[in-house]
Amino acid sequence: MPTVDYDAAVRDRAYFLWEQAGRPSGREHEFWAQASREIEGDPKAKEEAERKQRIVAR
Repeated sequence: MPTVDYDAAVRDRAYFLWEQAGRPSGREHEFWAQASREIEGDPKAKEEAERKQRIVAR
């Protein structure tokens, strides 16, 4: 089974998450881990990311 290199996609997603959080310093591992879970297929992480991006009208 060939391996898939997700590094570029994870890097882009981690950068997006970091910017969305206000560019905090010292949390790069947190954003990389979250992006990795989302990109590499953790369904719970994908669901959480989608939930956070939803706009709810009140």
